[in-house]
Amino acid sequence: MEINNPINGQDNVPQSDVKTMPMPFGEYPSVIQKEQIVFTKAEKILSITAFIIAYGVVQFAILNTSGFFTTGVFLLLFAVVIGYLKKTGHKFMTSHKILAAEIIAFSTVFSLTANDFIKTLDMIFLLPAGAYLVYGVCAEKDLFGKFSIFELLKCSIENPISHSGKEFSAVGSTVNVKESGAKIKAVIGGLILAIPLTLIVGGLLMSADKGVESILTNLSGFVNFSNIIPAICKIIPAAPIAGYLFGLLYSHTHPEKTKALNEENCTSFISKLRFISNTAVYISVTPICLLYVLFFISQANYFLSAFSNRLPADYSYAEYARRGFFELFAIELINAGVIFAINFFSKKSGEEKPRALRFYTVMISFFTLLITATAISKMVLYIQNYGLTQLRVYTTWFMVLTAMIFVYVIIRQFKTDFRFMRAAALTFTLMFALLCFSRPDAIIARYNMEYCSEQLTFSDIKEMCDLSSDASAVVTEDQYKELINSKYMNDDSSRDLYINKEINGDEYICNRAGRKLDKSVYNYFNFSALKLNEQISK
Repeated sequence: MEINNPINGQDNVPQSDVKTMPMPFGEYPSVIQKEQIVFTKAEKILSITAFIIAYGVVQFAILNTSGFFTTGVFLLLFAVVIGYLKKTGHKFMTSHKILAAEIIAFSTVFSLTANDFIKTLDMIFLLPAGAYLVYGVCAEKDLFGKFSIFELLKCSIENPISHSGKEFSAVGSTVNVKESGAKIKAVIGGLILAIPLTLIVGGLLMSADKGVESILTNLSGFVNFSNIIPAICKIIPAAPIAGYLFGLLYSHTHPEKTKALNEENCTSFISKLRFISNTAVYISVTPICLLYVLFFISQANYFLSAFSNRLPADYSYAEYARRGFFELFAIELINAGVIFAINFFSKKSGEEKPRALRFYTVMISFFTLLITATAISKMVLYIQNYGLTQLRVYTTWFMVLTAMIFVYVIIRQFKTDFRFMRAAALTFTLMFALLCFSRPDAIIARYNMEYCSEQLTFSDIKEMCDLSSDASAVVTEDQYKELINSKYMNDDSSRDLYINKEINGDEYICNRAGRKLDKSVYNYFNFSALKLNEQISK
């Protein structure tokens, strides 16, 4: 039996036949560490500023669209954006300056109108517009090119969200966390121990002496917990907004960390969508075109009567305008989807678009324009006889906008170098400016009071007054007092109110507008509210 005797301090252990070689220096496996980001002084200041602005957005844009304060928040936001871009050495092209001027102009909409729907649309417009401005300036690219849809998605969604977490890293880097961490923990621990002890001792002292009770009661009055809790609730949604704002600027001012938009990848992505045979497209679209031809031939006398400002037999204005209007509107939207589908999913499209596909695109666009013109004519005839409402204004605005887009689609079929996206963006901006700066509620009230006074009832006047301060500021003007009082006395319920409380019609409307204005202190901070408040205070 072989004995395992140690020789020279080593055991006689069986050795493996595999020879092990020592690893060269520097090739030992190492633990992968998270990338340490060093923020500049400007980025640290930006992170704090972004959080302050985000809190202002929550307070004055999301919870309370207060007018002057909301305008101030957005002007401050874009001033910070423009200042930071200049600080980092970026230059503004002509198209960038034009978009920046548009953003500043649309920021004033909150102060000009009291219409909440318009202000919400304006906010939705401003945020992607600002993101696209940052992208264009940092990429040194002209705006609204061939792949502007991809650019908008990338700059307003992908880039900011992917870098939003750096906001909190930048805020944390403003304080030396490693050195101060122990002190912060000690302070928090001390406060946790001090609070219950202080409450117990304070309670005993208050029971023992009335002077101490009076002093502590007065001190507690300065701490209003009912204000602290709402402030904390506003900080919670402000955090992701601040992350988005910081991520927007950080991602675009650090091109080494953000993948630039690759136009070849965009072209490849679009080409993959084109999988439907053109023959199948033509066969599927032909019946629709034939239906449109039969539709206009059979219903020409009925649907085109609006162009001659006359009614078909056995129809009232209300029946004629309502019958088929929303169906025509739905057809317009369907046709827009059909044109998009046949031009993006057909195998042969884009630059090599065949004549047949151009023909079908022009035909569907032409029929859509004819349908839109018919629907708008019916609406105009209805408005002339029954006045304006918000729904009628918004619907007509949208139909005019889409009609102009369809005209650009037709032009694109004959002129391949036509810059469709730029024309569509310019048209939308102009139309949106018309919608925002015209203050639709004021136009509705003015038109109805001037041109539809015979058809108006006192209930109609109350409904107009409830639209917003834009409409109330018009209705409460002195020139309409006589009309309001006459409608008021013709209303049975209002006549009883006049007999019981001796309230005139114009006084009732002023009181109604005042009560709505008093629902929130933020309702007073726009020009329409200032005018209304001056008129009802007379």
